[in-house]
Amino acid sequence: MPEIDTHTTFDPEQKQNTMKTTTIKTATRAQAFMIIFLCLIGITSYAQNWTQINSGTTKKLNTIAFPSSTVGYIGGNDSLLLKTTDGGATWTQLSYTGINFFPNGEHIINLQFLNDSVGFITVGPYSGSYATTNGGLTWTAINLPGNLCFNKGMYFFDENNGFIAGSGCFQGELISYLSGGNWQTGTWNLSNINAPTNLGTNTISDIDFYNSSYGLAVSKSGFVFRTIDGGLNWDSVSITSLNHELTSVMIINDTLAYAGYKANGNGFGLYISTDAGQSWNYDGNSATFAYPDIFGVHLSSSGRMYAGGYSYTMLDGIIFNNNNPLQLWNYDIVDQSISDLASHSDSVVFAVGDSGYVVVNYPQLISGLKKTNQQQFKGVLSPNPASQYIRLHSQITALQNSINYHIFNINGQRVQSGSTSTGIIEVETLNSGIYLVQVISDRLIEQYKFVKE
Repeated sequence: MPEIDTHTTFDPEQKQNTMKTTTIKTATRAQAFMIIFLCLIGITSYAQNWTQINSGTTKKLNTIAFPSSTVGYIGGNDSLLLKTTDGGATWTQLSYTGINFFPNGEHIINLQFLNDSVGFITVGPYSGSYATTNGGLTWTAINLPGNLCFNKGMYFFDENNGFIAGSGCFQGELISYLSGGNWQTGTWNLSNINAPTNLGTNTISDIDFYNSSYGLAVSKSGFVFRTIDGGLNWDSVSITSLNHELTSVMIINDTLAYAGYKANGNGFGLYISTDAGQSWNYDGNSATFAYPDIFGVHLSSSGRMYAGGYSYTMLDGIIFNNNNPLQLWNYDIVDQSISDLASHSDSVVFAVGDSGYVVVNYPQLISGLKKTNQQQFKGVLSPNPASQYIRLHSQITALQNSINYHIFNINGQRVQSGSTSTGIIEVETLNSGIYLVQVISDRLIEQYKFVKE
């Protein structure tokens, strides 16, 4: 595939040109003690208040995507497709055409939109993959090669370069790719994938790419598949000592990656790779006796990492977040199991899940500042307007010697973060305009709007 990504170039090892299967043993005794220790000391605090948004449905929601700060899509069970045009504040069910659903329960499993109009979905378990060019109103089937009966994992760089994956009828994992041709008229080919098993239940669940060469895919079989040649060939890495169904994958940089999995109450957190997917272990920094299944992972444009799923201890949903790779993860317990996460405007993150559940971390930033609830504000911010600094006198500053803060612009983008022990925050370098400053302490969050002259 041609070079189309601007990330740092991945330097593949020459010996990876030969396909291979690698078996990785995980969770040694020393690692197990470390996991228990981290579970006992708890998760460090960066709690995010998750606010429920009315989705208008009680059906299970499987996937969410935001191509822009205003337009977003949610796919759910029983052919449900929702759309927002106000940044996620309200959701409307789309009446669409073009998808040939099999009877007795067909679901939108995965979706990706390149912009507000052009998008792709996988429908299952049997109905294939489709694309739209008019914002989801009409869909056209994608004719994939070979025996790809069950479509689930998906990743598109653009309309001319992408991947759709799943499994074949009565056979194992398959990945098809489009390189340098339109999704409808171009030629789709099957990748050379080293799938050690031949079971139709071993479906590719998720795909992620760091650049146009290096990518990872995960399977229900417990195998991670790795490419360093743009998806033409995929090696396989087995985590056989755990035998957990892999659900999701997230590449952070050219060495670091995370994977979610379903362990039915026997998992401690995420899997982690620090060698570009060549080996995997339990991530001790996400270890918790919440015993979570992780169904969705997401990297926001601000660099904060998220993972969502279900806690077998709490019997509720769970959302992890972390802004520092290889540091302790934080988590929040929410009302329903989480299937997927997506973000817009740098820091506004949505999670979807069972029973029509939609939550957002910063509701006051949806569609700019127009929906800010002034009753949430506590204390006093001065001067306002400000030119060089602002000073906070609030409930949090009265209780703590030092506070963390974030400043967002009117588009919901985080433009400044830091800490202060005096309540004074320098704003001299900010451009003139309207801003929101947010101060955080455990589960207490305060917001203040100010004008920079």
